[in-house]
Amino acid sequence: MEAIKRFLRQFTQTTPFVLANTMIVIPYLLFMHLIDSRLSVTVLPFVLFYTFRVTGIFLIRGLYRSIDQYTLLMVSLLVGGMGAFLTLIGALHFTFYLFGSIFLGLSAAWLTPANTSVNFFEKSKGFQTMSSRRYLVALIVLLPLFLGTTLTFPIQAVIVPSIVTLYFVCAYHTVKHYPHYEMDFKELTKHVFSLSELVWFVLFFIALFLLRSGRLLFSESMLNNAIILFAGIFMAAIVVVNQVKNRWKLPLWQNVLTFLNGMLGNFIFLFGAFYVAVYKGAASQGTYLFLPYLLGVISSLVLAGKVRQAFKNELLVQLVGLAAGLLLLSVRPLFPVAIFVLTFFQKGTSAWLNRLYYQTDTIEAQQRLTAKYSTSNKGSITHQFILMFLMLVTLQLKNLPVKDIFLLRSLHTPEILATMDVVKFISIILLLIGLWLIGRVGKYAFDH
Repeated sequence: MEAIKRFLRQFTQTTPFVLANTMIVIPYLLFMHLIDSRLSVTVLPFVLFYTFRVTGIFLIRGLYRSIDQYTLLMVSLLVGGMGAFLTLIGALHFTFYLFGSIFLGLSAAWLTPANTSVNFFEKSKGFQTMSSRRYLVALIVLLPLFLGTTLTFPIQAVIVPSIVTLYFVCAYHTVKHYPHYEMDFKELTKHVFSLSELVWFVLFFIALFLLRSGRLLFSESMLNNAIILFAGIFMAAIVVVNQVKNRWKLPLWQNVLTFLNGMLGNFIFLFGAFYVAVYKGAASQGTYLFLPYLLGVISSLVLAGKVRQAFKNELLVQLVGLAAGLLLLSVRPLFPVAIFVLTFFQKGTSAWLNRLYYQTDTIEAQQRLTAKYSTSNKGSITHQFILMFLMLVTLQLKNLPVKDIFLLRSLHTPEILATMDVVKFISIILLLIGLWLIGRVGKYAFDH
């Protein structure tokens, strides 16, 4: 009996870690399965979740005096639990899916940076939130979620939100008992939004909403408007960056690596989903994409730090590993292996950057990791528009119908596969150039 109690306690204690690492993937898959091409409203839960997940970090960055990270973590767990429950009762009425997707999107945006920041602080005080044994327990906690996503609808629409709701309750209970924090809402009413960050949120939200809605609703005009809007945002961003770069509190290589690592994360997940759908069919995404991705994430948590420590220059080993993953990706039969290697080093780089940002004294303590995730998300958003632009241009150059971009999951012709290979190679070249430039700029950063 005591062994069962101990296991259940460890089971509960791993739920914050599991949620922080799965809230990007699980709702993504769930809401994607809701889409019915005959009913345009069915695309909204996916679009709302994805857009709020990517842009929600700018709302937190928009606070001049950010709420403390523990309070943010508790808020994200409460909001996520509410979103999961609303998604569960969405099986009774579709409207609840809309509200559930918004809450889950915001929770996914805030949960990872807040959880990471709290974990760093607790570790500095001698309290370990995760251990080697708990990582093994986390795999058991992950199993019901993984099995739930393999079920057919409508069973999946009930089982997955039920499991996620339970995990949010367990996570809230666990985090509430962390020894060095207590929730504090006293300062919330005194916070003032930064207008610049609020503008980033609004602009990126509109652009992403148009992009995702355009793809799912087969609307060429929405897609074109999204790309035009983003082109305007990108040009404005270049002007802003040029004006403020002398006031940056971090070295150039660190800012650019954070941005590029966000691009790589999007490349793995978004392009990978497109590519596998064309190459092997949408039904093969679990085997060819999500399984190697998951293995890469888990392996990175256990081994990436040891790999870095084995080399003198920590930056160089990250760049070489990412470059190796991109080069493997150019060989079509090695796609799952490439996804594993690229995910291993992309997640390892992200964890390494988390530590660097957390140790940066020139940034206010409450803003350090939200600054990192804000820059990373900007890279992810940028790559989405670059990817869509490359697909549209390549289809036109090959004299293929532009509408094929809306049908990639069901098209498996040699012409479409060749088109995806062209987009893949151009993306790889651009990302390799980015890695090379970071290496040049930061080559003396770790020569001590």
